[in-house]
Amino acid sequence: MLDIAVERGEGTTTVTLTGELDISETSRIEQELLAVERGSPPVLQLDLRGLTFIDSSGLRLILEADVRARKDGRRLILVPGPDAVHRIFLIALLDKRLEFVDEPHVGGDPNDRP
Repeated sequence: MLDIAVERGEGTTTVTLTGELDISETSRIEQELLAVERGSPPVLQLDLRGLTFIDSSGLRLILEADVRARKDGRRLILVPGPDAVHRIFLIALLDKRLEFVDEPHVGGDPNDRP
């Protein structure tokens, strides 16, 4: 089971995922992300700290969100999950393509790099 929470701030919308991000959840999460993206936040932050598992469909979901963000001129930033989750990104070399931050971005100017 996966829980999702959305928090809209000044310039940054944070989507927090808690639980297991696998193929059974990707359709629901994709619909949530698309709804958030329709609001055109300058920065979309995915907080993965609450994930206990992610599979390849979850990686694909995040990569597709990154492609949409780049196309729409939006920043997609990720707060890494626990080691077992983040290791999947490292193995797939996605740490080179995606923007990870050490601390969640809150408020302020969304163009300021954390």
